[in-house]
Amino acid sequence: MNQGDMVTIHSRKDIEQRTKYILARIKDWDYFAPLAITLKPYTNPRTISQNALLHMWCRQLSAHYIKKVDTATPENMKLMMKQRFLGVEDIKIGKTIIQGQVKHSSGLDKGAMVTFLDSVYHWGRDNGVLLLVPLDSEYEKLRNQQVQ
Repeated sequence: MNQGDMVTIHSRKDIEQRTKYILARIKDWDYFAPLAITLKPYTNPRTISQNALLHMWCRQLSAHYIKKVDTATPENMKLMMKQRFLGVEDIKIGKTIIQGQVKHSSGLDKGAMVTFLDSVYHWGRDNGVLLLVPLDSEYEKLRNQQVQ
């Protein structure tokens, strides 16, 4: 059973239909772990386009640095950028604490992802790597919206 549903309610018309689903899920919950329900405003998650751009940039950074540092793989460049600009966190599993784990970008909304991508872009530029920004990318569109 899936233990991580998200229900989005867009208007009062959605309440009755969504409430039925929520109640059914509460009744079907397996309770191996307690159930927590959080109500909060919806924020647009980062997009596939933004994520694809990050991966493209990590490949470009890797191509630049791999000649000097053989561990500068695209995956390691992504880890380095996330550690540098998103930071680390401790993960608690029961009584076990795993310290200093690199934060994930998957939890970022569109705006926070633009900020992260800005940081990666400027870091690349400051370190001699001009990262390509496709004119039709969502990142470029969101950057242009910020300027207006």
